[in-house]
Amino acid sequence: METISVEIEKLIVITCITAGILASPILFIAFDLWAGVRKARERGEKITSSRLRCTFAKTAKYYNTLLALLVIDAIQMAGFWYMDIYYGHPIPVFPFITLLGAIGVGIIEVKSIFEKADEKTRHQASDVALLAGELAKHKTDPAEIARAIVEFMSKNSGHDTDHP
Repeated sequence: METISVEIEKLIVITCITAGILASPILFIAFDLWAGVRKARERGEKITSSRLRCTFAKTAKYYNTLLALLVIDAIQMAGFWYMDIYYGHPIPVFPFITLLGAIGVGIIEVKSIFEKADEKTRHQASDVALLAGELAKHKTDPAEIARAIVEFMSKNSGHDTDHP
């Protein structure tokens, strides 16, 4: 009877640890969103719902990956538990792969948080300079000017979707 309660306690602890691991990316994404809003305000940009939707799309992609890793971990943890109970090989039952995935998400988001706002502004300025050069080439043909503007806008419409 005591062995069963110990196993249930282990299951509860692993479930709590796994829940904590799965909650951590939400915190990193929230910190990145906060940093993105702050950077956008520094540049005087308007906060748009389309940029916020990108944050939710990014969150969904991260969690699709983390849930797949969790399934792999569930399989390996069941195998380790089986080896321990029936063969006496005490391999730690822990969601190692999901932990690595959450650490990866954290690293990506921390890098994004520390990207400087002026780097994005410089990149945008160079894009505008390229557009100006294209416009200067075709300054007499309105159709070519319009085509260059449409091409520029379509090329840059998905630019830097991490931040609002």
